[in-house]
Amino acid sequence: MVKHRSEHYFLWFIFFGLIAGIASYVNNNHQISSEAIWLFVSGLLGILVTQSWLADGGFTKPYDFIIGVIFTLVGLIGVLQGFHVDLIGNLKGVPTNLISTNAILGLSLTPFLINLVHMVLGLQSLSHGLRGGK
Repeated sequence: MVKHRSEHYFLWFIFFGLIAGIASYVNNNHQISSEAIWLFVSGLLGILVTQSWLADGGFTKPYDFIIGVIFTLVGLIGVLQGFHVDLIGNLKGVPTNLISTNAILGLSLTPFLINLVHMVLGLQSLSHGLRGGK
């Protein structure tokens, strides 16, 4: 199980963190987007917490669960927003740098494909976090 989980975060880090981060840097006037930072850091942390030398992998399930919830909820809200179901439009008193109609905690709510990627990554992490074992 740990091997599959490590592969999941390694691929997350390489494809969605590193490659997408480089593309974001090149295409955005040499600035890295918050989306790219999220994907890079969460993939790297996922690789680290799955290692047996770090608390014998004891941080793995909590990390899977937390990152799974964050990415799944952002993806779900973005997908619903793609179908014109606005769940965040009426929030009052929430700082706009945390939640806006375009992003939640720096994770983009547009375009639709990005939201599907968030949901798949989040649901896969939740799946790992809710299974038995380390």
